[in-house]
Amino acid sequence: MFARTSAAARLLRCGGARARAAGRSRSLSGATEVAALGIPAQVVVAAQAATGAPWWLAIGGTTVALRVGMLPLLWYQLAETRRFGALRPQLAAIRDECRAIEPPSARAAQTLLRGWRCCRAASVQPLAIVAVPLVQIPLLIWSLVGIRRMVDAGSPLTEQMRAGGPGWQRDLTAPHAPGLLPVVSVALIVGNLQLATAGTRSGLFLAVRNGLQAAAVVAYPFFVALPAGVFACWIPNSAFSLAQHLAAAASKAASRTATTTATATASTATATAAAATVAATVLAVAAASIPIAQR
Repeated sequence: MFARTSAAARLLRCGGARARAAGRSRSLSGATEVAALGIPAQVVVAAQAATGAPWWLAIGGTTVALRVGMLPLLWYQLAETRRFGALRPQLAAIRDECRAIEPPSARAAQTLLRGWRCCRAASVQPLAIVAVPLVQIPLLIWSLVGIRRMVDAGSPLTEQMRAGGPGWQRDLTAPHAPGLLPVVSVALIVGNLQLATAGTRSGLFLAVRNGLQAAAVVAYPFFVALPAGVFACWIPNSAFSLAQHLAAAASKAASRTATTTATATASTATATAAAATVAATVLAVAAASIPIAQR
């Protein structure tokens, strides 16, 4: 009897220890999440302290600096995509050679494997084609959600945010009363998507464009409720994308007479990166629309 009681006691102590360990693990996980989401705010605070700029300008400036810092990655992606486009004849020959392989799963596996080896033999990195979206989507979502926490009414910076906006919208924690900032933001999303897919005949690209445009318009009522400080990050990000698309369109027009397969492939990659940027923005704003207490 005594042995059974002691064993039960040990089991209860062990179970309690596990529960306490699980509780500490959840607390640590939650603390890590909060700390990670606080990094964008820390960067903005450091930029504002170093420059003395108003808060809205510090938020917009760090957003543009982030996009400028990602330009080398975009240039790397475009360079690798052009080189990948030059391999299209060899890749088409590999596809034709594997056409007779059965079953279809084996055919797809062989086509991918031989295509990968062909690219690596030519020192081309196929994964670079999706390098920008893979980095940009989580980074933009993380930044915008972090800024959303920074300008929330319960933030430690609330008092400074309430006086950190431009003259026509001093309070960055409150929604923009006339609702013009959400209109500008949605217009930039639509403009970016139109430029990104200009001249494309791909049904997939057009379907993605139409879906994202519809999502932006349908989500407008949620955007209106966002604090004005969120748009200090969102609008510069979208404006940077618009300028990037206009520059790409001008470059494409200048080289129209010398269009090659590689150039066309690079244009497709640019459109893919542009669509990914817009999708990331829409997802980030959707995440930022969730009340802080629910995260």
